[in-house]
Amino acid sequence: MDLKLNNFGQYNPKNTAGYRTSYELLNRGVNLILSIFFMVFSIPLMVVLIPVVIFVNGWPFIYAGVRLGKNKNKFVMYKFRTLPVDFEQQYDAQLVSYSHGYRLPWFCRFMRDTRLDEIPQLLNIIKGEMDFVGPRPVRPSVYNAFCRSIKGYDKRFSVKPGLIGYSQLFTPHSTPKRIRSFIDNRATRFKKNILCDTLIILLAGFGVITKTIHLLSRISVTLTMEKVLRQYTNKRGLDRIKQKDGLVEFCAETGQFDYFCMDFEPDRGILKDINEEYIRVDTRVPLKKDRVMFRALAKVKTKLGQTHRKSFFSYGTVFKVYEIEDQRYKYAYILRYEPVSELNRYFVDQYFLRKSLMRYVI
Repeated sequence: MDLKLNNFGQYNPKNTAGYRTSYELLNRGVNLILSIFFMVFSIPLMVVLIPVVIFVNGWPFIYAGVRLGKNKNKFVMYKFRTLPVDFEQQYDAQLVSYSHGYRLPWFCRFMRDTRLDEIPQLLNIIKGEMDFVGPRPVRPSVYNAFCRSIKGYDKRFSVKPGLIGYSQLFTPHSTPKRIRSFIDNRATRFKKNILCDTLIILLAGFGVITKTIHLLSRISVTLTMEKVLRQYTNKRGLDRIKQKDGLVEFCAETGQFDYFCMDFEPDRGILKDINEEYIRVDTRVPLKKDRVMFRALAKVKTKLGQTHRKSFFSYGTVFKVYEIEDQRYKYAYILRYEPVSELNRYFVDQYFLRKSLMRYVI
């Protein structure tokens, strides 16, 4: 995580609006009008979502959790429930991830990935506890466990938390707190701009709509293949994401990542697909060890109309291997992988699993 964060992610808040309010009364009026408009507009959607949330997660269908707002004042934030009722008590000071061993039902993953679970926070905006655009509110336990020690993190408490934040819009849920706080705390230096705030809201809406269509299309194809055509049964708790021109370069010796900077030809394989825990790699020759170190590369879209090659470094343990009928590759390996750092895990989630709402912007 030893980054030169001043150049991180090509994010330049000087070209955007910030979080700091210039005219409190005007800002309050705009937030109130927009929140009431979107609340009325979302009523048909909530009529559909609420019965499903109750069916999947039971009662209560609204999650009400304590968060830290402006000046660290505590308030109750609302969301549609996507986790069991006692989940927060069990993992109070932890960030929710697949590593807890709990597999979210597909509907809950859909709600979280599309951010539709955050619609009830329009009530927080109406009550004046949140703004439309601002840093996302944080749980007190998470702040004490992970954020208090981050340099400059408390700058975010000089403004109201928001339904939409720059870091939330452009990075995945699992992004390390240090990276997210860098983006959000930079924005707290600059004053709000109604036009730019409107653009951010429109971008968020576009991201939610495209993500919803994409996920619904994938679910529809899966259900059609499984229930109608009966070609296969999907037993995976995590979705595999295919990679474009994926490549895996294995280290010559354990622990020697520096070899990748040297002029030599490493052992290679093709990165076929990846999820949060496993990757599939096709190789010409069998791996010499069950425990390997590697760099994975793939082409990803990072800007409108542009494609770049991204990579991450990781450890890998052979989970399964089988021979395949291919002219170029003979073995297919399923590796359980562990990125070497939080930053490399961020690269996986951002560029390979494509979890952020607006991955085509930065």
